[in-house]
Amino acid sequence: MPRLHAQLRDALPRARELLLLCAARGLAGLGAYATGFRALSDDDYARITIAQRFAEAARFDPSRTSWLPAPFWLYGAAFRIFGSELVVARTLAVLLGVGATVLVYIAARLLGAPRLGALAGAAFSTFLPYSALLGLAAVPEVPCAALILLGCATLARPDPRLRALGGLALALACLSRYEAWPVAGVFAGCTLWDALKRRSLLPGAALALSGPALWLLVGRVEHGRALFFVTRVASYRRALGPSAAGGSLVTRLIEYPGLLLRAEPEVWLVLAVVTVAAWRAAERGLLAPYLRAGLALFALLAFMIVGSVRDGVPTHHAARVFLPIWFFACALCGHGLEQARRHSARGSRARLLGLSLAALIAGLLLRSKLLPQEGFADRRLELAAGGEAKRRALPPVCIDTPDYGYLAVQAAYGSPGRSRVLDAHDPREARPADPFASRAALANALAQNGAEFLVASRAHWAVASESCRSLWQNDGFALFDCSGTASARARGP
Repeated sequence: MPRLHAQLRDALPRARELLLLCAARGLAGLGAYATGFRALSDDDYARITIAQRFAEAARFDPSRTSWLPAPFWLYGAAFRIFGSELVVARTLAVLLGVGATVLVYIAARLLGAPRLGALAGAAFSTFLPYSALLGLAAVPEVPCAALILLGCATLARPDPRLRALGGLALALACLSRYEAWPVAGVFAGCTLWDALKRRSLLPGAALALSGPALWLLVGRVEHGRALFFVTRVASYRRALGPSAAGGSLVTRLIEYPGLLLRAEPEVWLVLAVVTVAAWRAAERGLLAPYLRAGLALFALLAFMIVGSVRDGVPTHHAARVFLPIWFFACALCGHGLEQARRHSARGSRARLLGLSLAALIAGLLLRSKLLPQEGFADRRLELAAGGEAKRRALPPVCIDTPDYGYLAVQAAYGSPGRSRVLDAHDPREARPADPFASRAALANALAQNGAEFLVASRAHWAVASESCRSLWQNDGFALFDCSGTASARARGP
């Protein structure tokens, strides 16, 4: 135990380093916020509404879909304690981003980086575009990536308690994101190999596998099939059409290796500069602690290649799954920079810093040309509509949107259990009858949903205003009081 305490104490950032790490994550977040970014996709708002439902009625599997439960437990608990406002989700996302940055620092220290190198690597990880953006969103990618890296880093240490800590980190990651599963498998394999000489390492392997095992059990019990999530993801991708699920076998095989390099080219350019600079100065065995971690993370890449072939991978911004590998590369960059700095003259240090900055800038400029153009969810109008309904503390509200924007309305409304969606736009299901075909159709839809208030898209204002009273509107949506319509229908002819 004293040795474990000493190792952990040595790996933790000091007060000044912690402040610098917080400042780095804060600056990255402010930069992302200044660009107008609020959410990666409508899935972000879907996750918030599921967590809000969990706060209202807790259950082990909050989503009842293929999404893993741990993020909903965390965000749902925060909503339960502090309220269901969006600001709670955004605050928690920022705090988790800060925590992830600290975990990257700790992982770098466990891999052998000196303090200054670990600080540089962790700070670098915050400014990667995907890291900066996702550090603001209520999604699990950034904290999960840091947990994966921490788990991999403990493979460099033979201490049973540190290995158990790594297994616990991977168990949490496995209950948050599927890309953690192959990493946990390799971690468990390496730990079992080590356990041939030291049985006390076995709990670490068991902990790492506990996350996937638990979710497979839930699938078998709750959904009738352990691998239910594979079928659901594949069926959804195919329902979206050829653009989401198409492509030749060769295209699918090279899709993810290509994304790994193209999505964050600045990482690889800086790493190339640092590698050349630090090669001669590298101490013997410098990279040895990184080998097992690298092997475990390579399993993530292999997993995504197989998933691409089988239509079981993300349907948008697919490159985000590589955050653990990019964080690992950032840790290498920081370690290499410090190694080169220690063994270089003052003039050489200045050149190295200049070349590294040039590589960083060049990579960021290249990124827009190399990465497929994908937009982000801009739901300001929908959020305003949901926020207005919440401000008025309205009873059940029906929501009409032309696409998945209803998720943002629900998230801002803060009580998904009291909102009803007229059309969920699920490609796997038949479209419902048009509730705006006539006044009678709208009255019937409202009555079936038990709602007297309506958030309607601009295209349907005319029909809604025939029988409902407008309470509020912006450029895209209006809030209507349809209690008169509901009352009239209840009275009948």
